[in-house]
Amino acid sequence: MRGADGMMSLPNAPDARAKNTSNVTQNDLGQRFVGVAFGHGVQILGLRNVEVGEGTVIGDDAWVNVCIRDENIRLRIGRNVLIGRQCMVSTAGHLEIGDYCVLAPRVYVSDADHTYADISAPILQQPPTCGRSLIVEENCWLGIHVAICGNLTVGRGSVVGANAVVTTDVPPFSVVAGVPAKVIKMYNPATQRWQTVAGDAERTQILEVRQHHGIPGRQEYRRILAEHACFSRVDPILAGRGQSI
Repeated sequence: MRGADGMMSLPNAPDARAKNTSNVTQNDLGQRFVGVAFGHGVQILGLRNVEVGEGTVIGDDAWVNVCIRDENIRLRIGRNVLIGRQCMVSTAGHLEIGDYCVLAPRVYVSDADHTYADISAPILQQPPTCGRSLIVEENCWLGIHVAICGNLTVGRGSVVGANAVVTTDVPPFSVVAGVPAKVIKMYNPATQRWQTVAGDAERTQILEVRQHHGIPGRQEYRRILAEHACFSRVDPILAGRGQSI
């Protein structure tokens, strides 16, 4: 829909000049998100719908976006997370990034797509896909230029190789790569080693081993990470801001 001045707003979202999406300073962000370091040029649309844990760093020129701006927390970023420079994280449903995750520069994570059913209307004024859930569980490393899109879960302790495009679930403690991303390694709890996965047979074998030996659930894994972490926050210098050491 369009306002009186012709500016376009997403359906179910207030005008971009409303308080929820107004321009804020570094100090404003620091007061809203205690213990979080922000780089230059960070933009958050939908402040009231975003939760960020202490010790997290969001790098220069990152964009955090909530399409549907209501009274619900729709985007949660955990503790001690590094959101790299020029990353984009966007949701029209529910999106979560777990504790200790690392997003390299220019990573894209979104559960929302533009819809295009009406060919007579500009795509920008058509509603986004809604109601999806995208979860990146704890201690995942997303390489540079990774794209994660859709209604899916990236399991805890996983690694996504540079330039990969992830559109389906990733099992916990897995390495995926490619377009579309495929599992190439999985952690074997019996041998306590990362094992190459060349096909469905190897994947099935490791999943069976996991059923017998078990792997940590999310709550247990958060506890393990907190016990073994040698830092209480990501170094704020990684936010950028032109700082050097």
